[in-house]
Amino acid sequence: MNQLAYLAGVVSLAIGAMAPIAQANNGQFINSASSNSSNVANKMDAGKMNYYGGPVISNVKVYTVLWGDKVNPTIAAAMPGFYASMVNSTYMDFLTVYNTTSVASQSGQGGSNQTIGRGTYAQTLTLNLDQSIMGLNSVDDTQIQAELERQALAGLIPSPDNNSLYMVHFPPGLTITGDDGKGGKASSCEQFCAFHNGFVTKSGANMFYGVIPDLDSPACQFGCGVGSSMDRITVSASHEVMEAITDPFPTPGSTPGYPQAWNTTDGMETGDLCQSNIAKLTGRTAKFKIQQIFDNSKNACTNTPTYTSAI
Repeated sequence: MNQLAYLAGVVSLAIGAMAPIAQANNGQFINSASSNSSNVANKMDAGKMNYYGGPVISNVKVYTVLWGDKVNPTIAAAMPGFYASMVNSTYMDFLTVYNTTSVASQSGQGGSNQTIGRGTYAQTLTLNLDQSIMGLNSVDDTQIQAELERQALAGLIPSPDNNSLYMVHFPPGLTITGDDGKGGKASSCEQFCAFHNGFVTKSGANMFYGVIPDLDSPACQFGCGVGSSMDRITVSASHEVMEAITDPFPTPGSTPGYPQAWNTTDGMETGDLCQSNIAKLTGRTAKFKIQQIFDNSKNACTNTPTYTSAI
């Protein structure tokens, strides 16, 4: 879906306690209260993901990006280990079904001719924010893009390549807004819990990123899932990473087309169809909650109870 990602309903961040999570057509988890939960099941039954000719991320290289120095220190400390374990785990292995090497494009484009495999963890980046956005109570997706691009072009963060994925975590109390796919704006913890997006920088590089608000903020605590703060964050992050891999250039609205990659005909992405399905990820030293993802070869959500990583 386009860039915004999901607000799990009153108690169901993708854990599906009271109301299954639904998603807006823009890469975001959205409030199930504003969406008919039965529609999620209907969409799952409606058919497989289609390929629209855009690129995928072959071997994702994840950066933990901290939006300034006030991100929750517990989250800041835990996410590098989570991302490192997740992208080099059995969770990633089924993604070969989203290779673009021998698949016809719905959009008439030639396709990207890519395979998808496991990824790597790069590093943690703490942004020294531009004065114009320091101290703001609200930041829009356009400002996030501009700041990421400014940092990359100035050499303050590593320049992106086609595998780079910058997962941006935000401090408590900061509201994030973005395109709602209908010509308006949506707000974090009101219409969505997280999202991913992509754009082309002035230097011509693709820049892919995810936006993960502080889900312990009061507005998020009763609308972005159940479980511990870390559970809510890692489920949200796993949803966005997997969707970014299979559809790094989400398009606003509900009519997919190039440069989107894998979507249903109404713009649902690989994580959207499985938001109430939760699994475990067991690493060498830690365990995490993650979200199951739609398996196109089976026309169903993955159902492995526990995925493993040597990291």
